[in-house]
Amino acid sequence: MKRKRDHATRRVLRRPVRRTYPAGSGVVFARLAAMARSGGRGLLSLTIGAVIVALIGLLIANFVGQVMQSARLDSQRVALQAEVDQIRVENKQLEGAVAYAESDVNIERIAREQLGYARDGDVVIFPQVAAPAPAASPPPDPVAAPVPAPVPNLRRWWDAFFPTS
Repeated sequence: MKRKRDHATRRVLRRPVRRTYPAGSGVVFARLAAMARSGGRGLLSLTIGAVIVALIGLLIANFVGQVMQSARLDSQRVALQAEVDQIRVENKQLEGAVAYAESDVNIERIAREQLGYARDGDVVIFPQVAAPAPAASPPPDPVAAPVPAPVPNLRRWWDAFFPTS
C-alpha cells in the first residue's frame, strides 16, 4: 500500500476533514450543525448565499411588478389613443359644419328663407293665407233638467242611521 504524501493532505492546508453523511431526512440539519462547529466559515457562506438568493427574489418580484405595470399602462395608452382618434373625427365633422355655417351659400339660404330677402331682379311672393271661415253658430244647448235642491247634511246623517223604508 502506498503512503500518502503530506503535501496532498488536508492536514497540511489546515482544513478540517470532510465528513460524508448518509442520505436521509436529517442530512441538512447535520450539515448545518457541522458548518456551525467548523468555525463559522461554512455558516458565513450559507448566510451570504441566503442573502444573495433573497436579493435575486426581490429583483425578480420587482421585475414582474414592472412588467405588469407596463402592460397596464400600454392598455391605457391604447384606450386613450382610440379616444383621441374619435375626438379628432368629431372635431373634423364640427369644422365642416362651421365652414358650411359661415359659407355664402348658407348665409344666402337663411336670408331668403327666414328673413325674406331677395336678390336684385327677384320677385318675392308672399302667400296669402285665407282667413278661416267663421264657424257656424253652435247648436242651441239642450234644455237642462231642473236640479233638485240639495239635502242638508244633518238630514243625510239622519237618513244614514235611521233609514225610512
